[in-house]
Amino acid sequence: MAIKFNRSQTFATNGTVTAAGLHNLIDGTDIYQALITDQPSLASVATDDSILIADASLTAGDAPRQTTVSNLFDDALTGGTYTNLNLTGAITFGTATGNRTVSTSATITTGTIPNLTSSTASITIGTIGNLSTTLVGDFTISQGTGTLGTSGVTSGTYGATTAIPIITVDAKGRVTTVSTALAQAGATGGGTDRVFYENDQTVTTNYTISTNKNAMSAGPVTVSTGVTVTVPTNAAWTVV
Repeated sequence: MAIKFNRSQTFATNGTVTAAGLHNLIDGTDIYQALITDQPSLASVATDDSILIADASLTAGDAPRQTTVSNLFDDALTGGTYTNLNLTGAITFGTATGNRTVSTSATITTGTIPNLTSSTASITIGTIGNLSTTLVGDFTISQGTGTLGTSGVTSGTYGATTAIPIITVDAKGRVTTVSTALAQAGATGGGTDRVFYENDQTVTTNYTISTNKNAMSAGPVTVSTGVTVTVPTNAAWTVV
């Protein structure tokens, strides 16, 4: 049995007036609990199905308005906990504040949700503000702020003129260990020998011996045309 409210009911001249027709002329109708409970139950409701509703602006003499189930759901969605929620349309909470909790097995495919708290929700597309979640790996998110996991290396500068940095890099390109070793003289040799100091035989670039330092080269050494080797006071360059 379907109940409709039709305020445009008309009767033809000399026509038959029925009780149902007169009922449809009533502007304000009281709907009692029995009238609702006596109606057949629907096994499912489609989003395009219409229902009757009276908003606060209506007066006692106004008829109810109709809206769809989809519109009613969009307007009624508020902050709270939704268990096993599966939403496939656009989702928005507007400027609402407070946490939005999504429970186990929830799937969010598109939408904008501020202040989302989730531990197992599957979120594939969307804009999420203030997300608190536990991630397995090198990256974590807390209240919308992403943080890289530490690699175990103390931040700082490694290496100097007398120290060589020794660096270990993992498969993700992160520096996992770093240390320094004393810079050794450039002696080479066979096996573990450190006997021979080798140098080029031609100076092709301008060079200045460090102040209060001495330099030594194995000769002969040729200084190219236009190239200058500067030996400051209190410094020496010896060619042997």
